[in-house]
Amino acid sequence: MLPRKRSTYVLFAVILLIRYSEQHGSGAPSAACIDQLPRHSTIQPQSTIPPYIIVTSSSQVRQGDVLNITIGSPAGAPVPIGGFILQARQIQNPDAIVGRFLKVPDPEATHLTSCSSTNDTVTHSSPEDKPAMTFQWQAPTDFLGGVEFRATVAQTYSMFWKNVESPLVEVVTPDTVITTTPPLPTTTGAAPPPPVILESKPKPATQKLDVIYQGCDDNKLCFGIPDNCIPKGNCDAIVAVFVAGDIYTFELQAAKNPKYVSTGLSMDNKMGDDSAVECVRNDNGRVSIFTSWTYPKEEPYVRRSDSPQDIVQLLESSVIDGKLYCKFRRDTVSVVKGQTFDLANNKYNLMIVAGDSMKDADRVGFHTLAYQSTGEPLALSTVGTAAASSKLLLKLHGSFMIAAWLGTASLGILLARYFRQVWVGKQLGGKDIWFAYHRILMVATWLLTVCGFILILIEVGGWSTTGDNPHAITGIVTVVLCFIQPIGAYFRPHPGTKKRPCFNWLHWLAGNAAHILGIATIFLAVYLQKAELPPWSVYILAAFVVFHVVMHLVLSLTVCVSDGRISNGRVNAFPMKDMLGQTRQTTQIDNTDSSYSSFRKLLLGIYAPIIVLFAIAMICLVALAPIADTYNTIMGS
Repeated sequence: MLPRKRSTYVLFAVILLIRYSEQHGSGAPSAACIDQLPRHSTIQPQSTIPPYIIVTSSSQVRQGDVLNITIGSPAGAPVPIGGFILQARQIQNPDAIVGRFLKVPDPEATHLTSCSSTNDTVTHSSPEDKPAMTFQWQAPTDFLGGVEFRATVAQTYSMFWKNVESPLVEVVTPDTVITTTPPLPTTTGAAPPPPVILESKPKPATQKLDVIYQGCDDNKLCFGIPDNCIPKGNCDAIVAVFVAGDIYTFELQAAKNPKYVSTGLSMDNKMGDDSAVECVRNDNGRVSIFTSWTYPKEEPYVRRSDSPQDIVQLLESSVIDGKLYCKFRRDTVSVVKGQTFDLANNKYNLMIVAGDSMKDADRVGFHTLAYQSTGEPLALSTVGTAAASSKLLLKLHGSFMIAAWLGTASLGILLARYFRQVWVGKQLGGKDIWFAYHRILMVATWLLTVCGFILILIEVGGWSTTGDNPHAITGIVTVVLCFIQPIGAYFRPHPGTKKRPCFNWLHWLAGNAAHILGIATIFLAVYLQKAELPPWSVYILAAFVVFHVVMHLVLSLTVCVSDGRISNGRVNAFPMKDMLGQTRQTTQIDNTDSSYSSFRKLLLGIYAPIIVLFAIAMICLVALAPIADTYNTIMGS
């Protein structure tokens, strides 16, 4: 009896195994809905690169629209599919299945099933080999953000690959304009369709504002960059705070494809000693949230390890149309770096920054895209739009430096170099005309530079770096050279002494080096986020440089011709021999102007007003910044 019973048990176990295998052969088991594992006994998924891919007909889809999803092997290397399970998963919550499949190309080979909601999963109906297949998937109407299509694909019972994933697909609002090919009909063709190239078009003028802007007038505190961007819904970066009882909900958003956007709670409008929250876009398309502590003007500038991470809870996140968005809650009371942050009873300056890079895995990079602070501390329960801190000192700094180095310095250097033998015998304040005006212009340069330097020190609260931009370094060198110039001039040796040539060369080198560095520093300022200058400002500066150099060349040739230094088309004397302390040898009487003086005066009459116009144009750009949006509107871009 015992052998018969034993064989009965074995037969019964075999029947169960057969039924179990048949169930898998007709589709993935319900237990595979979340982890997508086929439960093939103890068989583990392959660790090699899967021979299958998932291709979508677009990288964007509107809410409620249909997208074609193709699963197969790369073109040119067909590998049959035995079994599979395919779903759309949220990027931010990989366990959440979204959307639904509409139909299958071959009901005998595949069928729809339901895991979390109706028809949200597609799987095989038979274990026979199948070629590449295309399915129609409908995006959900109640979700915005990134999704990816994920599958487990089996080639045979004992060989399958897990986590076969598609590229990121963004579910966008219905009013988003997407130019792409229409959905392809379902097919059982052998090769998946190629990816579709998207062409972005401007959104309609009547587009609905992003969710972060909704409520800024009546139930939120909102702060955005640049000024007055919130009513238009086109901020480069924005933070919003919604208070309901003792629950403080924050929203962050930045445009221009940022790597991160961050907000900070500060006791002043300067960065440093602030509690910050970072919304970071990872390389895999997912978004993470971190807290950090900032340090003033010293490495590491920001550090996550000095801030508890459990004081914030991420609620929502998305990356849509190049905009990084996070919604999170922050504890009403928290202690960071020994400081207590009580959101209900204290006022804080809100800071908003954004950048396009990370320094390393744990530190955000420089705020290249946005940086601003509110002008005064605010209760976070305040409703309305917060005003930014004043930029008056910053604008005055830029205006003073432009007036100094594009205007007064350029004119002063020109007079000293080419007009020593013009207006001979005429004086102003007991000094030759050229020297009197040279001194007036260079003193103005010195005063404007020193004042501009003091203003920027007050604005930033001391020395401040500007990321990878050397503007601060070239600026400080320019200020030092400018500062020592009048001191050296005061102690200059008398003409004819042995030390006079040394002074002439040092004075000339320092002056010209300061002028060149000053203009280079202004060029670098165009690329500073704080300056908010339009990129095309560099063309105005480039035109100034070209005009300045051309005028110097023309005047240099005029001096050479005037002094008889050109014969047979060649310069036969060193044009700057006066730097050696020698007396200028001329053929005219001492109290008469050198030849071509009238021509030089004409050139000066052309040079001076044009240089002034260049300086005024740049000062206007600084004073009215940011004007890029106005320019784009006028140009129709």
